[in-house]
Amino acid sequence: MRSREPILAAPVSFFAGNVRARNEDVADKKVIPLAAAFRPGRLAAVLFITVVAAGCATVRYTPVTRYALEPEVRVSEAGALPTTLGVRTIEAARPYKQRVVYRDSGFVVGSYDTIEWAELPADVVTRTLIDAIAAAHRFKDVGNASNLPSPDLILTGTLRRFDEVHTTDPWAAECEVRLELRDIQQPEALWAATLTATEPLDRNQTSALPAAMSRAVAKIVKQAVEAIVSR
Repeated sequence: MRSREPILAAPVSFFAGNVRARNEDVADKKVIPLAAAFRPGRLAAVLFITVVAAGCATVRYTPVTRYALEPEVRVSEAGALPTTLGVRTIEAARPYKQRVVYRDSGFVVGSYDTIEWAELPADVVTRTLIDAIAAAHRFKDVGNASNLPSPDLILTGTLRRFDEVHTTDPWAAECEVRLELRDIQQPEALWAATLTATEPLDRNQTSALPAAMSRAVAKIVKQAVEAIVSR
């Protein structure tokens, strides 16, 4: 049989020494009373920092006013043609998106941060054009070019101005649209024109702009329809 090796036991003095060393380390550390940690001055500073941090994290909401456009166009009916007309969505110059744009003296063009159109102006002009041309009953079919398989004619355009003009008294609504009518079988335009309409506001306030701009859009669309159906 193999002889067992003796197990060496640590002396009691070793453990006692470690216990005394740990007790001395704890005694050397300073213990701050709970009441001292929350003295009035320190507590006020903590509360102040908390309030400031909460204020910075809070999202501020600024209400936005949106105005709708309601152009009313009356057109006369014309003799029907066996052709179809597709209207491409009017493109808009860079400033004329959702925000209401104003034009001031010194060639200044700006926009309001909290005043917008309910729809994109270009979409309103496109829809009004389609509805008015269809009401004239001149073409066999009229609609957005993307929805017609192979239209005979294509109407394209660009919205160049859609401004609240501050350089006049009273202020005015100014709309300018460039339109081109083309036969898909011919390279040259059948008709092209830059149409402009200016309507005064009832008062020098943006709240009067929607009514004036609606009249301006209606004038341009009426001129365009009369020219297109007479081709």
